Amino acid sequence: MIYLYSDVINRSGGIETYLHALATKLHEEAVPFRVRVAVSEQEHCPLLDELENKGIGVYRQSFVPGDRWLVRQRLLMYWLWWQLKPGDWVYCVRQPLPPLYRQLVRLVHSRRAKIAASWMLAPEFLVPEEPHFKPFCEAVRKTDIVISVSACTKSQFKTVYGYDGRVEVVRYHNLPFFQRTVPLPEGPPWKIGYMGRLHIGQKNLDTLLQAFQRLRREEPNTRLNLYGEGADRKQLETLAQTLGLSEVVTFHGHYDHRSDLEDIIAQNHLFTYTSKYEGGPCFSLLELMQAGRYVVAAPVGGIPDLYAQHPEAGLLVDANTPDAVSRGLQSAIERVREGRIQPSRIRSRYLEEFDMRSAHEGWLRALSKHKASPVTA
Repeated sequence: MIYLYSDVINRSGGIETYLHALATKLHEEAVPFRVRVAVSEQEHCPLLDELENKGIGVYRQSFVPGDRWLVRQRLLMYWLWWQLKPGDWVYCVRQPLPPLYRQLVRLVHSRRAKIAASWMLAPEFLVPEEPHFKPFCEAVRKTDIVISVSACTKSQFKTVYGYDGRVEVVRYHNLPFFQRTVPLPEGPPWKIGYMGRLHIGQKNLDTLLQAFQRLRREEPNTRLNLYGEGADRKQLETLAQTLGLSEVVTFHGHYDHRSDLEDIIAQNHLFTYTSKYEGGPCFSLLELMQAGRYVVAAPVGGIPDLYAQHPEAGLLVDANTPDAVSRGLQSAIERVREGRIQPSRIRSRYLEEFDMRSAHEGWLRALSKHKASPVTA
């Protein structure tokens, strides 16, 4: 048995998308072991409903208003301990929680089972505070397989946690939404899209709006489309109004990437993702690469894995200043105007290294390297 484990699951997001894609792939492949999902829901996750409808066993620890969060996580671990048999695997689909991880590792090993953990965010963003730092580093050293979703952050496991063992780079499982590229729309106006949470602290959308204001001085025939919801939407709408952008910036609200993605991509010439920090190569960027869309992005987290040394697919910019972002967006628009965006080349980059086949082969190889692993490629 392999347990896909997450002690935090929300309605939607990168980890939820990854868990859904991985479980779906394992189920479809008829792998030589059974798969079960064990999660603690912070809110109802519809993707888990889909897994149950496919016949995949899901243990869902539901959120109860007023409950104590760490108590629920421990209850989930004890449920897992009761289920485990020698030779089973526990695969943590999200990076471990410092207050709990040493206990989880000990619990799994006490049942003569094995544990693998995948880091969504780079270790530099996940430095545990005292008193959890030393126990957490100890737990990382005793993890059977440490997995990074991006090559460019692999070295940080040593520099941040003092981990000297092998770090496997395994790409995200991601579902094939597109079998071919999505044609570019007519233009001008040149339309720039963003998909994700409307969050200033991480997604840097206040800087994006300021950059877009500067961009319009050089490229007045441009539009910005923001897709998604978040706690900072009202603040961002107010900022757009203050900057005189209300007529050219559209807040489209919540979208369902399972049904709305193609329409969103078809409406925009390029996309931007100038975050302050991110995890591995983001799912939105993988989906855009599938569809053949050029992206202007910040070189944070695992994003450089996608675009560094691949200017045909995207442009990395310093997202700390509006001027730098504006120059990057202007450069991208010039490429669109001059016909230098080739969606087929962007999609080829995706197929080279990031599609479901590549991710699954890497995942199987990583788990198969451990002598006690029940996984066979």
